[in-house]
Amino acid sequence: MILIPEQVKELREKIIDLEEKIKDYENYFLECDKSTLESGFVKYKDNTLEVDNYNLDKKILASYIDALNNGEFITDIDYNSIGYGTKFKVKYDEEDEYETYTLTENSLGLKSVNFNRNNGYISVDGLLGKNIKGKKEGDEFRYIVSLKGKKENIVITGKIIEILKESKNDVNFIMAKPKSFRIASKAKKYRQTLDEKALKELDHITPSQYELLEEEKSRLVNSLMKFKKYQNRIMVNSVVSLKNRKGVVNKYKIVDEDDVDFTREIDCNSIVARRLFSKRKGDYFDERISYKIDGKRKYNYYRGYIVEIDNSLVSKEESVYSNIRTIYSRLGFVNKLLKESSIVKAPNSDIVGIGSKVSIMTFENGEIHNRRVEVINHAVSTELTSDYIEAISPMGEAVIGLKNNQDFVYYSHLGELSSGIVYDINNNMDQKKVKDPLEYQKRKKRVLSK
Repeated sequence: MILIPEQVKELREKIIDLEEKIKDYENYFLECDKSTLESGFVKYKDNTLEVDNYNLDKKILASYIDALNNGEFITDIDYNSIGYGTKFKVKYDEEDEYETYTLTENSLGLKSVNFNRNNGYISVDGLLGKNIKGKKEGDEFRYIVSLKGKKENIVITGKIIEILKESKNDVNFIMAKPKSFRIASKAKKYRQTLDEKALKELDHITPSQYELLEEEKSRLVNSLMKFKKYQNRIMVNSVVSLKNRKGVVNKYKIVDEDDVDFTREIDCNSIVARRLFSKRKGDYFDERISYKIDGKRKYNYYRGYIVEIDNSLVSKEESVYSNIRTIYSRLGFVNKLLKESSIVKAPNSDIVGIGSKVSIMTFENGEIHNRRVEVINHAVSTELTSDYIEAISPMGEAVIGLKNNQDFVYYSHLGELSSGIVYDINNNMDQKKVKDPLEYQKRKKRVLSK
């Protein structure tokens, strides 16, 4: 499952809402004193709507958490051709107006009313999505719509007018851009004056960042398992090379089709194929198959050591990772951060500091924007631009040290001078995660083992 930034944002917000809703239900059940919580679900003496809703919400919550832990995130939007997360304009032939869409792999987390409509989303499972994925500006598309109950079909044609570049209002992952692009000039100069110990303190992370790293670790491990599934394993469309005792190499493709060329192919539904599926590279294989051609029975022998398994033709699940090395590299970095990172302590005053959660109202080009953010040193995982502000950024520099209802000015990422106000500062972080991450992990294990 591949998720675009907007989906990640929606899922995280829905998880928070569902957790609060479930907590309210549980408090209500305890007050009623008629229920017992077992394995996360409720057993109630009376079959009530509250119980049904509670159990349903628990299932939905579990599915959302599973999506974040097992899916893959699109961090780098493709602006050269249409991929997941790309926003683009199309013009249908015979129509004067343009339509604007964003391509997704699925609809998870996103509102159904925003699909298949102008300035909304389309899924790759749809007719348009299938036909425009991978296309560039100026490319034409064509697909056929079958009308229920009618013999005639409608042919839809059109053209990709424009692939829209990132705007200031887009939701993206902060780390999609290198730190050198995000850091303000003042912050860069300041960091150059610090020694190694002081620099390390600037790399401390917040509790929520620690959780994002754990979540990313889970995704990386699951993606690694997905990649390994296709390594040295014989599947439909695999090409297997058998080297016999005379040194002759014969190649056979595993096929799932009616007409099989037994001299070059192996039917995946045959006994021979089922036995071959259990073999690995280096194993010896010795089987024969009988078949008829023009009423005459013939035999074909498959003998030799498996010297190569070519899975380049196997239909693989789509992944955002280029190869297995990419996952190993990132996983090693994430594990190092989880092991070595220190978690910042909660600010002990009413001013904005690292770990503060604060509401920000900004005024840019005559437009007012409001958002609730957490202030961090710098991004380490999948922090969204809508939910976090880096202290190394121009805005981060401007808000650090402010009190409620104080205003500030900063240079936006477009180089324009903008202004804003901070309010509703909340410095009450979760104290159980403030200490060393390793101690936090030990606490979690003790709780889970009880």
